[in-house]
Amino acid sequence: MAFFNRKKNTETRTLSKPDELQVGDLVTLKERSSLPAELQGSDLEVISIGTYQYDGGLEKEITLRSTENKTYYLLLDDNDGDPLLCFSIKIERGMVDSLFDLDQFSILFDNDYAEIKTQDITVLPRGWTKEGVYIQTEKDVEGYFYQDDLIAKNITASSTQSDKCEEFRGFSCELDKDENYSLSIEVWSSGETDIFLEVSVPTDVILEMWPNAK
Repeated sequence: MAFFNRKKNTETRTLSKPDELQVGDLVTLKERSSLPAELQGSDLEVISIGTYQYDGGLEKEITLRSTENKTYYLLLDDNDGDPLLCFSIKIERGMVDSLFDLDQFSILFDNDYAEIKTQDITVLPRGWTKEGVYIQTEKDVEGYFYQDDLIAKNITASSTQSDKCEEFRGFSCELDKDENYSLSIEVWSSGETDIFLEVSVPTDVILEMWPNAK
């Protein structure tokens, strides 16, 4: 039995850009080497859409599920008019222990900006990182996350008036050999910490977008 129904519902809407995706839509990716191996040629279903709020504005996050029931995240980066898709996976503490020296990693949260060298990258599926040094670019950035697509709904976020958002502090690094690879950390007000590895690719890695896939 097919996991997804690829029949397009053209009576309701069509999709021409990734920022038009809604929950239930399907994205099919090309076989591109710029993508992590597990994403090449994959079908991904949109299971939720949220919004990050920073001082500089709003950023949409699309949560995707594969046919193997793996979860991926997609951020849409305007990149000064040359749009990029930023795919990411959340990594657990055990992977962090293998990927990085924890003494170096802890500097990310100190006053100094950190440089952390990769160690055993084989603990990850191929294509999510390279051997090299992640150089910290952002530290302790204030942000809020909404479990809603504020951009599509034309809603103005107000973190001081809404109880539907969660506050966090963000930390970011870029790989010295290839800035398309990055590392981001979100420390939530609850004390929980999420760590992501990210890969930025051109928007033309999308082969097709299927509205109302289910």
